[in-house]
Amino acid sequence: MSTVAISKWAGGNCHSMYPWEHAAVAYLCYTVYARWRTGTAPAGWAVLVVLTASQFPDLIDKPLAWQVGLVASGRAVAHSLFVAVPLALVARVLARRHGRGPLGTAFAVGTLSHLVADVIPLSADGSLQLASVGWPVVPYESAADTTASATGAVAHTSTTVVGAYPSVAAGDPTLAVLGRLGLVGLAGVVWLSDGRPGGQELRWGVRMVLTAIRARGRRGRS
Repeated sequence: MSTVAISKWAGGNCHSMYPWEHAAVAYLCYTVYARWRTGTAPAGWAVLVVLTASQFPDLIDKPLAWQVGLVASGRAVAHSLFVAVPLALVARVLARRHGRGPLGTAFAVGTLSHLVADVIPLSADGSLQLASVGWPVVPYESAADTTASATGAVAHTSTTVVGAYPSVAAGDPTLAVLGRLGLVGLAGVVWLSDGRPGGQELRWGVRMVLTAIRARGRRGRS
């Protein structure tokens, strides 16, 4: 079976999830897990880890494919079950060994939820994109890979994000788009209900970075 055939069979013509949608899925999965495991809302640092990990596969594969050209698709190494599952297990083991078990779990949930969300079709006429998590056993390439390889990862991503939800911009949103927007809205409501975990930690991190930059600037002028 050719790469194109596999891509069509796997639903390669369906639109991918946007970064904020992946973050929404990851947060909802993790808050359900945290409440089941501990009976409380997720902790702040774990939330930052799960949100970062929800972008991890794209942060690795998109530049490798679209900017460097080391792999054929933006869903390759980090999107592969043969890589992501062992990596998630190692992260959990290392985190638990250092007394940071929830952070390892958060990384695993964020990374693996990304893969699951990419497999699920985003429209009623779509099909499971199983090939997108089968590297290197199953080849996968989509129309986005062809376009992005010509324009570069940054340019293609910027164009995609700016042009998000064209049916909404046209004033005629589809049910699929409304569902995706509803998912993001639900995650936001749940996050607020959970007490906005991660917000305080993020502000602290930003202050630390800004302090370090100002300190370095003062040393450079002295």
